[in-house]
Amino acid sequence: MKILRLLTVLVIAALTFAACDDTTEGIGGSITNKIDNINISNSAFNVTTKSIVAGAVLSRNNMGLIGKMKDPETGNYVKGDYMTQLSVLPTFSVDTLDYIKQANKGSIEADSCYLLVSYNASYGDTIAPMKVTAYEMTRPMSEDKEYYSNYDAFKEGWVSESNQHWSSNYNLSNTSDVKNFKIYLNKEYKKDGKTYKNYGSYILQTYEKHPEYFKTNFKFLHNVCPGFYIKNVGGTGNMAKIWNTELIFYWTRHKTINKDSTAVGIGYNRFDGTEEVLQLNKIENDTENLEQLARQENCTYLKSPAGIFTEVTLPIEDIMKGHEKDTLNTATISFPRLNNVDEDNPYNFATPSTILMVQKDSLQSFFEKSKLADSRTSYTASYSSTGTYKNAYTFQNIANLVSAMYKNKGKGENWNKVVLVPVNVITTTQGYTTVISKINHDMSLASTRLIVGTDDPDKDYTTDEKTGKKVASGPIRIKVIYSKFKEE
Repeated sequence: MKILRLLTVLVIAALTFAACDDTTEGIGGSITNKIDNINISNSAFNVTTKSIVAGAVLSRNNMGLIGKMKDPETGNYVKGDYMTQLSVLPTFSVDTLDYIKQANKGSIEADSCYLLVSYNASYGDTIAPMKVTAYEMTRPMSEDKEYYSNYDAFKEGWVSESNQHWSSNYNLSNTSDVKNFKIYLNKEYKKDGKTYKNYGSYILQTYEKHPEYFKTNFKFLHNVCPGFYIKNVGGTGNMAKIWNTELIFYWTRHKTINKDSTAVGIGYNRFDGTEEVLQLNKIENDTENLEQLARQENCTYLKSPAGIFTEVTLPIEDIMKGHEKDTLNTATISFPRLNNVDEDNPYNFATPSTILMVQKDSLQSFFEKSKLADSRTSYTASYSSTGTYKNAYTFQNIANLVSAMYKNKGKGENWNKVVLVPVNVITTTQGYTTVISKINHDMSLASTRLIVGTDDPDKDYTTDEKTGKKVASGPIRIKVIYSKFKEE
């Protein structure tokens, strides 16, 4: 009998998804014609939603944001700085020190040194003039601690305004396939009472005296270079999404061939920011503006980075009332998006591509414990611009979540609440299968409005305050299908 029940549930689920559309009418009859001893029923319930200011989020990723710009849709200003450490390979070596000395009258010197900041996406007006300052860190930030997007590197003493620093003006109008800008570290560098020609000369001379410092990342960070804090200090209008920061230094070498002949060569070394060391975003939003947006009653928001989430209250008791002994086969919910007032504005922030649904009380621990969506208490959904659920985020079946919440009924004030969060999903390929390997907070510039959910049965539209137009809202409903065996 247990096997029969299991097979029956699987058949119901398969037929349910095969017949999935905007309504569930007729599904019950089509199934019961095939399985006469099962009753199928369906229903739909209103859900309520509201915006909540995200506050600081866990800053755990390998991407940085630098710049400052204004969201044309909401007027919110967002600013990005970031910290990057640099990694050293255990095989690192400079095997031409004597020849470098020959080129510099007995001294080991670098000709030039700079940070190469490479980005793979830009936002806003790419020709807007911007200015950054790179500060050398006072000490390395520890890897055994979690950092949130509001960390204050200056207040905590990881960096100081009096530290060695270098500034650079730039814009993002790079038309080549390789997008980057440089921060030159060529002015005199002082450390421990000694003055170096530039930062590259400091690196080379330290390597000559202490090659052991270059054998591990830990030794390199604590004895040579603790990292750099890259801070936006001027300009508004664009931001760059940084995928790598490199420290590069060039040197010249001379090799005497004979009395009258010298071979001249030029070489370079580099250190990269990699997954083996820390890269941390510092995000500043206009908090007052975010709070005003979150109070709007005509919509809810999804904004990143560290902007606004949407809180959803699920009608768990209503869903399970009278169905306590039934099987909850499916529970589908869709969150429609409201188009931007000026949908064609080229500077609009992107619509978040993927969102996470997670129980409100588990929101912080989900990211801190590096959890993945398990399709039981947490789910992901991608934005769809076409298809049955057009211009929306749709969770096809959260029945497991509904059942789990019902078991925890009344345990805490948030027992029936979930939060929708913009996320960045990282996948890996295992054989012929692609699997999710990591879920982080989305730290890119993204923003959208969602139709607000209400439990008012008479409210079937939303008035858009920006346009004054009435926008159909539904209201937002969770559609469920139950099954149970007939009593004999």
